[in-house]
Amino acid sequence: MIISRNRRMFLRGAAGFVLAVPFLSSLAKKEVKAAPGDRKRFVALATNHGGIWQANMYPNEATLTQSMQYAGRPVRRGALALEVANGVASLSPVLSADSGVFTSALAAKMNVLRGLDVSFYLAHHRGGHLGNFAENDGNGSDAQMMTRRPTIDQILAWSNTFYADLATIKERSLVVGSNGMSAYYTSPIDQSGEIQNLAPENDSLVLFNKIFVPEEDPATVRPLVVDRVLENYKRLRNGSRRLSNEDKQRLDDHLERLDELQRKLNVEVSCGEIMPPSESSVEQYSSTFGVDPSAQRRFWQLQNDVIAAAFACDTSRIATMFVGDHFSSYAGDWHQDIAHQAQFPSGEQQQTIAAAHREFFGSVFLDLIAKLDAIPDGEGTVLDGTLVQWTQEAGCLTHDPIELPVVTAGGAGAFFTTGNYADYRNLTKPAHQSSPDSAVSSHTGLLYNQWLGNVLQAMGLSPSEFESPDHGGYGEIKIGTETWYAGYQKYENAELAVMSEILPFIKA
Repeated sequence: MIISRNRRMFLRGAAGFVLAVPFLSSLAKKEVKAAPGDRKRFVALATNHGGIWQANMYPNEATLTQSMQYAGRPVRRGALALEVANGVASLSPVLSADSGVFTSALAAKMNVLRGLDVSFYLAHHRGGHLGNFAENDGNGSDAQMMTRRPTIDQILAWSNTFYADLATIKERSLVVGSNGMSAYYTSPIDQSGEIQNLAPENDSLVLFNKIFVPEEDPATVRPLVVDRVLENYKRLRNGSRRLSNEDKQRLDDHLERLDELQRKLNVEVSCGEIMPPSESSVEQYSSTFGVDPSAQRRFWQLQNDVIAAAFACDTSRIATMFVGDHFSSYAGDWHQDIAHQAQFPSGEQQQTIAAAHREFFGSVFLDLIAKLDAIPDGEGTVLDGTLVQWTQEAGCLTHDPIELPVVTAGGAGAFFTTGNYADYRNLTKPAHQSSPDSAVSSHTGLLYNQWLGNVLQAMGLSPSEFESPDHGGYGEIKIGTETWYAGYQKYENAELAVMSEILPFIKA
């Protein structure tokens, strides 16, 4: 996988792209390392559409044998029980894979959460997975009025609580996949400037070179890049009356990027015996990539290798992967022909979309957590100190964020218990109802914002570090104005009052 022989790989061209002054329109006319086992890590995987019937996505409801009152409704829990038949291990039709990989031990480190919703109509989006609900396609007036927010991975990446020291960290976070889903301030240290999307790195070899630290002469001292240009920048910033406030912000942002680059260049920890990747993810690209599940599988498994290497070396502790691939050989219009027809009672399109998500689960999600679980860390494994989450763009009906599936692995350093199937729906509040044109019926539940806040708390942050003054959890809440939305006015004080709390059943 990742651990093998000695090797040296030198970082090349690390600084060249940032040393030039950014375009200014107004002028145009060492510390202590964390002990093994003490580190927490976070990985977010996100897939498009959703639209999977509950019977395909979730374990059998008969496993929900425990209940308690919470937020004005009974909530239920059961133990995840892996069933094996004909070499296939299953928690549900989608959560199935080869029994040689999907073991009971691995299933015991997972959680499956049901009954988490977004309070307003969101439709297609990227940022909602991590709390930036304003990053959407503009469907629905409520979604259009959202305010851009940092995503939770970047809150962690720039948190002194999460990264108490940066002595070994080459990349605060690894952002991978399509156009990415991560966003943060242009001036991250000051938390100022615009909130912008972070560009992903989809070449696994380039990503590996960013997190790999070659052996180096300990007597080598790098001259500070920032010091070479700082005085010139200060003179430009403070001495020119023509420089606008907007361009002063650009210069401040640029200096912060230089400072962060210098910090990364001076990381001295060695990754030890790490095998260089034998191929790059971009080598999988071809004219048929979009309908070639085997190429897509290999692309994402190579990214998983880099994440595993970074976590093993402790050169990064955060990764996000926005997966736009369908993991199907269907050559038509997936969006219209499959995703938007998956609710039809005939079940033909549902079979296709469920099979595609099953392929993703076995080939990407399970591949990653198995690799992390194979790396020793303290008295456990890297997976034990990590929280890996898989979320989908929508719930059981494409476009609607009701009953959003959340599949996790790892206990975040014993913050969460694992091996749970938890159902937070309020069965007295129906949302979608089946009809001759739709096999989907659903119920509203608790708010997905509460889960996002749970993630930040699991990573060591207190609610005071991320919550809004008017509600708990993370991310914007809008009760909504669109009366046709299935969740319209179904989230009340009972749901809002508990949002700072850890969800039932899963706190260790």
